[in-house]
Amino acid sequence: MPGGSVFLTATGLVYDWRSTADLLRAHDAAEATTRTHQPAADVAVRGHAVFVDFVGASAAAKSVGQQQLPAYHNYFIGNDPSRWASHVSLFEEVRYAGLYPGTDLRVYGTENGSLKYDFIVQPGGQPAAIALRYRGTDGLQLQPDGTLLVHTSVTDVVEQRPYAYQLVHGQRRAVPCQYRLTDNTLRYDFPQGYDHQQPLIIDPVVVACTFSGSTGEVWGAATGYDNAGNIYTAGFGQSSGYPVTPGAYQVSSRGSTEVAISKLNPTGSQLMYATYLGGSSSDEVRALRTNSAGELYVLTSTNSTNFPSTAGCYDASANGSVDLALTHFNATGTALVGSTYLGGSSQDAPVELAVTNAGAVVVGTTSSTNFPTTAGAYDRTLGGTDLFVARLNASMTTLQWSTFLGGAQGIETSTAVQLEPTGNVLVTGTTNASDFPVTSGALRTTYATPGDAFVARLQADGGALLASTFFGSLNATDVITHVDTDAAGNIIVCGNTSGTLATTPGALTTPSGRIFIAGLNSTLTKQQFLARPLNTSFLTVQSFRVDGCGNIHLAGLDSNSALPIVNPLPNSGLSGFYTTTLNATCSTRLFGSYFGFSPQHVHSNSHRIDEQGRLYQSFCTNSPSPTTATAYSRVSRTGGGLDVLALKIDQNTGAGTSVQAAVAAVDSACAPVQVAFVNQTAGSTRFRWNFADGSAQDTSAAPVHLFQTPGTYRVRMVALGTGLACSRNDTTYVTVRVKAKPTVTLPRDLTLCPGSSLTLNASTPGTTYRWNTGATTASIVVRQPGKYSVVVDNGRCSARDSTTIRLGNLVQAAVAAVDSACAPVQVAFVNRTAGSTRFRWNFADGSAQDTSAAPVHLFQTPGTYRVRMVALGTGLACSRNDTTYVTVRVKAKPTVTLPRDLTLCPGSSLTLNASTPGTTYRWNTGATTASIVVRQPGKYSVVVDNGRCSARDSTTIRLVASPTITPDTIGCIAGSVVLTTKAEPGSTYLWSTQATTPSIVATTSGRYTVRITQGTCVEEKAVTVTLLRPVLPPNIITPNGDGLNDVFKPSNAALIEPGTRLRIFNRWGRQVYTTDDYRNDWGPGQPDGTYYYTLENQRFCTPYVKGWLEVVK
Repeated sequence: MPGGSVFLTATGLVYDWRSTADLLRAHDAAEATTRTHQPAADVAVRGHAVFVDFVGASAAAKSVGQQQLPAYHNYFIGNDPSRWASHVSLFEEVRYAGLYPGTDLRVYGTENGSLKYDFIVQPGGQPAAIALRYRGTDGLQLQPDGTLLVHTSVTDVVEQRPYAYQLVHGQRRAVPCQYRLTDNTLRYDFPQGYDHQQPLIIDPVVVACTFSGSTGEVWGAATGYDNAGNIYTAGFGQSSGYPVTPGAYQVSSRGSTEVAISKLNPTGSQLMYATYLGGSSSDEVRALRTNSAGELYVLTSTNSTNFPSTAGCYDASANGSVDLALTHFNATGTALVGSTYLGGSSQDAPVELAVTNAGAVVVGTTSSTNFPTTAGAYDRTLGGTDLFVARLNASMTTLQWSTFLGGAQGIETSTAVQLEPTGNVLVTGTTNASDFPVTSGALRTTYATPGDAFVARLQADGGALLASTFFGSLNATDVITHVDTDAAGNIIVCGNTSGTLATTPGALTTPSGRIFIAGLNSTLTKQQFLARPLNTSFLTVQSFRVDGCGNIHLAGLDSNSALPIVNPLPNSGLSGFYTTTLNATCSTRLFGSYFGFSPQHVHSNSHRIDEQGRLYQSFCTNSPSPTTATAYSRVSRTGGGLDVLALKIDQNTGAGTSVQAAVAAVDSACAPVQVAFVNQTAGSTRFRWNFADGSAQDTSAAPVHLFQTPGTYRVRMVALGTGLACSRNDTTYVTVRVKAKPTVTLPRDLTLCPGSSLTLNASTPGTTYRWNTGATTASIVVRQPGKYSVVVDNGRCSARDSTTIRLGNLVQAAVAAVDSACAPVQVAFVNRTAGSTRFRWNFADGSAQDTSAAPVHLFQTPGTYRVRMVALGTGLACSRNDTTYVTVRVKAKPTVTLPRDLTLCPGSSLTLNASTPGTTYRWNTGATTASIVVRQPGKYSVVVDNGRCSARDSTTIRLVASPTITPDTIGCIAGSVVLTTKAEPGSTYLWSTQATTPSIVATTSGRYTVRITQGTCVEEKAVTVTLLRPVLPPNIITPNGDGLNDVFKPSNAALIEPGTRLRIFNRWGRQVYTTDDYRNDWGPGQPDGTYYYTLENQRFCTPYVKGWLEVVK
């Protein structure tokens, strides 16, 4: 699948994919410009953006980077310093905390470049709330296998079937999970549910997508190194800007290529930083160099009008369609020391640069008549298309000098530049101008068609041409691609020819080899040697160097498979990338090997070999490539696009060294021993010793080392060279044999039975023996008690030991009996053993063995324990172990619990039970049974006893008082009678009227009952109520015989009780009538008038009633 990028936003994910086919066409167009020095053709690159929104997510969710990486990124894009960024942190993953209720989102990448994101649902979380809405796709499709297919205009992307799981007791338990797609919104279903008490992890995978920390495809173009051996790679490619809208789009291949620079540690195992450099248009790196401080210089071809420039730089604005840009970084890549344009109004093609601590020299080709030159320069007039050489200071603020170099009308192209120790500048290239300037006495002063190579030597200030010569065959095209110098100042060039260049005697020669290497003197007047060392027509040399020892190294791609193999690399293969090392005169091949793979290609820019002969090379590849085990990135993560592969090879295999390491042999000794090493090395004064015993490395010339323990130690000494091929480290080994000091241990506490014998053995391999008995054997037979000693000797050291032998006694084990007790109990055992002072006790309760003579042991739980005691003898027949047993019975302590808060109802009884098996009982009542019947309130207690220990408990019984009720009552019917009960608080009541309150009002005569419940006591009470009506006498009667109101009769006379007394008085107070049992019959025959009366009866509501009465006839 094509590569892509993903952007993480507050509201969702944004995917951005580019067409791989379009990127490859754009790459090929960019590669063409490095050969022709013309602007790259414009290629349309199709892209497609897909937005995935977090639907319904919390606006308060925060995204936090986690697992920060040691490396960092720097961004110098455009010429606005406020938009530059340095030391930008990188993270393994990003976490959105609280994105959905109880749910976090974790986003991270896999080793193969796939995107992964996990939804982490905490207990109580709501996975049903998770909803991802897709915008800008060409369609979404759930596949039968449960995957989600995302269609775009440039590729199809697969989201793998979701995998969900829970960690239960540390074990991963899978939870069935599937996608649900509705209206372009993706959700997760759990058809079998899940455990809501445990966290839930939902774990989809997006195939073939890389993080936006990568800019997508990177086309490897240049390589460099620093004095520490760190590796620098640079490439350029399509940048992946943030897509503004979802859906398909198209960009120009010339619209935005930027330079990507990486710094790796010397082993390539760690990225130290990555820096992005460029403007808004096409920027292509041409060369990398570092100064002695490890500060990187980058030479770039740019047609961006806003390439980064620094304040006060020589030229802050673009001049033509293509300019060169020279940038100087600080040692950490986090700031620009200087950055400037350099060029004229036409085409300017940078090729190579050389660097010192004071600045940089750049070379290239220009057709700009106004390319800047300086006063006093060697040539300030352009002749057709010329080579230019320019020097700038370290801060890029000053053009120190600049000159053209070429003929009047021809075309010159530059290929290489090298600084001599004096500061003079060596330049190589090709020309078709017959008047190209050459100096008098040069190696060849005449031009040969159809084109010649040249070597020129400019004065350090650019003001004079010190030496210049044509070079090559007279009948073909020749190109010098690289130039270097050796320690003597001779000039060594490398190139290729299609002609018949003659080799010099002794130099390597192959009949059809196009690659040549030539040595010239410093004045370019004499050829010292010429070799054509490789039988190939296909090799393109990318790297060339003469190291500090004069050995010559070159490397490049080759489609031939028959180049010489000498001391090859592991798994080197037989074709692809080839590298070789020759001696200083090219007469001997010291090393030759293929790297073992065929990269896509190498850009025709600069790659490096340092003066130790270590190759630094980078490739453009989109195929699997061999990487080292600790490589920073062992696989490409561009999803099938082109990527940079960085390579570092030590090419000095087979080169000789003047260092010869030697150490004198060491005699063996016994540990611990100090060994004084005798160093016999030639050619070195610096050393590293490894004593193979885990101790620290030693750097002294003749160390004295203490070996603490016995063993055979292969001590390594490395004699250090200068690091050059001719003075490389040499290693030697010396074996130190450290013997163990002999040890001898005679047995102790020996007992000899009368009339018997025993053997004392002092056997120690490799030793001799001297006993105090005079014996010299490893063992002796002893028949008498006494003290015996021996000395053992291994020839280097000795050891001595002694022992005393006693006559033995019979062992008789005995332990006193133990009374039983209740748990927990400590038992003090009484040891009555004879003939032994060493014992082993086993208490039969799972506790550890005890070796004391009279242990005190705690038995925690009840049981019967058969305790074993072994009295140890000497092992002799007369003193053998003896065993005895004692039984310990540990009873359970009895328990008794009487019930609490008991109540006794009047006239009832209850039973107290203290039953505990295997015990006797003593009640405070005098009873000795397990239970007693209680009929009276009071405090009751019991003691239970199992014969060893007892337990006691008590309880108090309270008598519940009988409730009371209002007595039988007579009352008036017009009034009311309140019936009241009194009982224990919390009692309940049920009256015959169904009332449930303690008191009721009686409204009729009769018998009333109430059921009172006090706890467990229930009692019924009754009361009789008699209600009387009130007496209401009349105040007028008419005794006229009509039968109406003829007599004195109260209105309720029918209720007059028997025994009612009536007395009537006339108006003068004379009694006119009296009766003790009135029957409602007074009135007839009485004269008119006013009368007074009294009515008396205790059964009336009012026992005494009086009033007046009018008689009218």
